[in-house]
Amino acid sequence: FPRNDWRSQRQRAWFESFHERFSRKFCLILLYSVLSVVEFVVTMAEGAPIPAEEYERQCGQVSESSGEWESCTDDAGMSGDDHPTTRLVSGLNLQEVCDTTGQGAEFEVESQQQMEEAALDNRYFDAEDVFQQLSRAPLDDESEDSSTEDLDMSPFERLAMKMEDLSGDRGVVKKELKQGVGQVVPAGAYVRVHYNGYLEYSDEPFDSSRLRNEELRFRLGTGSVIAGMEMAISSMKKGERSRFLVQPNYGYGKFGCPPRIPGNATILYEIEMLNFVDRSTAEEFNALTEEQKKEATFQHLLEVAHVEKDHGNEYFQRHQFKQATGKYSKAIRTLEHARLANEEEEAKRNKVLLKLYNNMALCNLKVGEFARCISNCNRAIEIDGGNVKALYRKGQALCELSEFDRSRGCLLKAQNLAPNNKDVRGELKKLDRKFQQFSILEKERCRKMFGGAKETKEDKNSDIPDCSAEFRKLIDDKFVSFCEDASLPEMTFPMEKLTAAESDCILHTAQGLGLEVTTRQMGPDKQLRVRKKTSGGA
Repeated sequence: FPRNDWRSQRQRAWFESFHERFSRKFCLILLYSVLSVVEFVVTMAEGAPIPAEEYERQCGQVSESSGEWESCTDDAGMSGDDHPTTRLVSGLNLQEVCDTTGQGAEFEVESQQQMEEAALDNRYFDAEDVFQQLSRAPLDDESEDSSTEDLDMSPFERLAMKMEDLSGDRGVVKKELKQGVGQVVPAGAYVRVHYNGYLEYSDEPFDSSRLRNEELRFRLGTGSVIAGMEMAISSMKKGERSRFLVQPNYGYGKFGCPPRIPGNATILYEIEMLNFVDRSTAEEFNALTEEQKKEATFQHLLEVAHVEKDHGNEYFQRHQFKQATGKYSKAIRTLEHARLANEEEEAKRNKVLLKLYNNMALCNLKVGEFARCISNCNRAIEIDGGNVKALYRKGQALCELSEFDRSRGCLLKAQNLAPNNKDVRGELKKLDRKFQQFSILEKERCRKMFGGAKETKEDKNSDIPDCSAEFRKLIDDKFVSFCEDASLPEMTFPMEKLTAAESDCILHTAQGLGLEVTTRQMGPDKQLRVRKKTSGGA
């Protein structure tokens, strides 16, 4: 207000004093408000996730001289526990927090009950399967003699005392549970193992190929697994099962692999070596020129063929039949071009070729290549005319091609060579059933083609109405399964759901297979009952 508007000096002085006090308080309140907002934003930013690059810059760095990780928090005497944190139900968006024009950011703190429920639900494997894979290492250790002075040691420390050192600094130690056979797995081999991984004071595995029902397959020396696990597997033989303790410097280091593996964790592995294939010989041979391959000795070629065959067997066990066929073919080509010095080498070559041709024929059967199967069986029979496997698989392929007479000839010859072979007897029974079905369908087809003008009125009245090809195939398959299953005495079909043509198709097919068909009333419903004939009658 202008000074000349005041009527007295006393009123003017009072107003000036009030204005000065109010302005000072208003500025202080405004300053406190701004500082509170800044403190809130900084606190939220500290709790937000930090990018990997920024985390490495703030919390650690790799020493160029030693190649080891150095943490800056260790140098400052700080740890992550110095700053208490509270878990949120969901993450915060920092842009929303810092945006002064919007409504701000909403967040919810995770309650104790939610944390407990999350811990209970944090299961990577089924509880029933986990129970089958519980670690027995502490129990095995207690069953052995232990001195009282070892009681202050941790379970893994007590185990390590009785294990063999593999690394030289006891970073990886081993205890053999089941002996293997043959040589130790060579460097660079393709291995196939099962394993369980355990942490100390935990009998449940944090990782398990058995619980995943998937074998671990990799090549040694490619960095596919941690250094300690590769060192452990490299010390094993085929069929061996062993227990290994891996220290953090050979495992997951000081940072671990959260949330399952904490930092500085010692790991117990139980590993079983299922099989391995050393392809170094084959790879060296494949790198040779054509002239060098021609000069290779028979023994060298035989080793290469064995490697390819073993690799093919690995593919076969994984049901990769096309890849297995490729490996078998490669082994065959290697041996077919071998120069033989005497009859002994020829006998060795034929022995391996016989196995390869039989294996290829089986792969052909699996993928439905019946003509190729017959061709490979013929090559095996040329080497050994009395080979039961080749005759049996040739009979199977001929049966699938509906060449029943030729199939029967091969199977009967195989049966004469091996009278007690259950597979051959079963295939002969299957051949008889398929031949009966084929004969019934053939007669029906011929009757429809040539019986038209000669049919009497009675024959026409008894004609079987046509039904769909899909239904006829379905009925054929059901009757084949019914005849093969000795535990099923009868099977029924609800007539209200069948057309007249479908009912007659069932009747005709069953009678052709020598089965007994009757009709029975079950309350308001009517059923066709098909039964197997017995020696004592129905």
